[in-house]
Amino acid sequence: MRINDLVFGVLMVLLGTVTVWASRDFPSMPRQEYGAGTFPTLIGLLLVLFGVVLALRGWQRREALFHWQSAIPVSHVLLCIAALVAATLGYILLTPVLGFPLMSVAMLTAMIGWLSGGRWRLATSTALIATLLIWLTFVELLRVPLSLGFLEEVIYG
Repeated sequence: MRINDLVFGVLMVLLGTVTVWASRDFPSMPRQEYGAGTFPTLIGLLLVLFGVVLALRGWQRREALFHWQSAIPVSHVLLCIAALVAATLGYILLTPVLGFPLMSVAMLTAMIGWLSGGRWRLATSTALIATLLIWLTFVELLRVPLSLGFLEEVIYG
């Protein structure tokens, strides 16, 4: 089934609005520029922004809200679920050893490459950029430490 972008855009706007509304009363931390509600509010605002863009795109196409397509084989669905579980378990178990940067690039490259039908250059470049953006957001902006694994010995040793 193909669902029109208008439906997903409206759902994203609603989810973003609820997120911003729910995070407005989060307590602030003493002597910190950012409070507990900063990150959820930012995510909520981005959901609203991109939801509006998606909804407008869906509206412009003037397609049916729901379009039935051919059935997806159950084996494909189970394979996708197994890949997601394996990637999550691999991330949890291997990140303390390999570190976030290496594990993130490897996992994202494998998943994007597989899902894009073997477009490995796209997968690698997307994984590198996404890992860098996540690292900068959490480590530099939000001051949330991410594991370096054995890279900590290489960098600081």
